[in-house]
Amino acid sequence: MGENAESQGQKKPNWLLIKEACLELVKSGKTVFSRREIINIAKQKDPSRSDMSLDFEIDLVTVNSNSKDRYKDPDKLFLFRVERGTYTLYDPEIHGPIERYIELAKFSPARKQVISQIIKDLEEKGFEVSENKPAKPISPDLTAWKDEKRIGVWVIDPSVDRATQLKNLYLAVGSSLLDQSFEGYFIVLPQDLADKISDRVREVLNSFNTKIIVLKEEKKYTLLI
Repeated sequence: MGENAESQGQKKPNWLLIKEACLELVKSGKTVFSRREIINIAKQKDPSRSDMSLDFEIDLVTVNSNSKDRYKDPDKLFLFRVERGTYTLYDPEIHGPIERYIELAKFSPARKQVISQIIKDLEEKGFEVSENKPAKPISPDLTAWKDEKRIGVWVIDPSVDRATQLKNLYLAVGSSLLDQSFEGYFIVLPQDLADKISDRVREVLNSFNTKIIVLKEEKKYTLLI
């Protein structure tokens, strides 16, 4: 069917051509590949494509690209930039859930309200707070300072579905146990989700200076610290 479409002049879009090229590279045994390698395979498939258009498209299909034109459609986001000019296939189990990269999901109006209220509550409790950029997947949403201690603050958004909440909770817990670049962590989450965390898990988290903080919703969100 794809060949028939090609023969009728309906070319595959660049993003699909690049995806096929990356899958071929993986099949050949590569897990990390350069922009040049991707473009070379794509041009073998269709020599009519220009280097410039393919090079531009790589940024659009990369989940952690800085391009303002990056795709929002998860089906078109399949690359992860390892370092400048080097890529691997995006894996949510390794790189974090897609929601952490898609600007539309991360900065929905509901989430903005939650983040804004959490920052306000923390500042009222004597913390200095800054919001972290979404460029790094395995990093907390906020950084809070108090008494020369740097605290990473993960926010489990109460406005998203439960499956997404759980994925983000697993990411927050795993990162707080493995990443010791902060003096401690707060994991802020809605009451009904907090109730599902056992005392044993809380004890383990406490031993890693990680505190579960309930986000209570009344007329506004408030932190129960």
